[in-house]
Amino acid sequence: MIHLVCLTKSYNYNDFKLWYNWHCKLGIDYIHILNNESNVPICNCLDLNREDTIENIIGWPNQWQLFSDILNKNLYNFKENDLIMFFDDDEFLWIDMSSPLEELLQKQFKMLECVMIPQILMSTKNILEQRSTDLIQQSIYRRNDISNQGKCILMYNPTANYDFTKEEQNERGHIPFINNMRYSDVVGSDCSKTTYGLVKYDAPVRLYHYHIKSIDDWKHKLERGSAANRQQFYNEDITKNKWYGNYTIPDLSMQNLKNRLIF
Repeated sequence: MIHLVCLTKSYNYNDFKLWYNWHCKLGIDYIHILNNESNVPICNCLDLNREDTIENIIGWPNQWQLFSDILNKNLYNFKENDLIMFFDDDEFLWIDMSSPLEELLQKQFKMLECVMIPQILMSTKNILEQRSTDLIQQSIYRRNDISNQGKCILMYNPTANYDFTKEEQNERGHIPFINNMRYSDVVGSDCSKTTYGLVKYDAPVRLYHYHIKSIDDWKHKLERGSAANRQQFYNEDITKNKWYGNYTIPDLSMQNLKNRLIF
């Protein structure tokens, strides 16, 4: 089975609904939502015919400790070899549809129990004051980063110890330490000991991240604060964000898959 865990403090109902429906249609078996005082009623998005879960988290959630506890305490009744991923609600899993989702994901595991999908950063060519449509329709340009930080897909091992909180090389979270070692098979590349991996833009499995959306969205992000750090680490000036700018390459992969999934 495939589980997707998402911690969110959503301020845009339609964005979250799109993200949730996308992953349902893609073939995720269970979606587990940790609702950290969202400003919109995201519980209304959930399909009552599915066995997804939603839990309210009040106050600062301590994201990396929370994710470690979910795995080590097996809070969602994971079974051995279940596939578990942790994505934000502006990160979309993409597959080439050549095989069913679970089969495609299984192929990415080469030697390890952890796979990293480096993010592909998407935005508009020029920063907008506000958005007029959804992320997939509006943000059709990507950067051409050689490497990027990634997110994990884990093959669950009930005897392993998972730790997202440990810091090494000034990197914490995103890719957990498993039994005190942080190694992952990078999709389309080699293995990594960090939270970064080479980006393969024609990989059969990808992660599209809509980090820079608009100036208005940036203000919401700053007001929301960080789920992983008590102090906000983003600059109010969006142009000083390390992932600002250089969105020059058209990429319609998400739009094309959206059409195939029939939204």
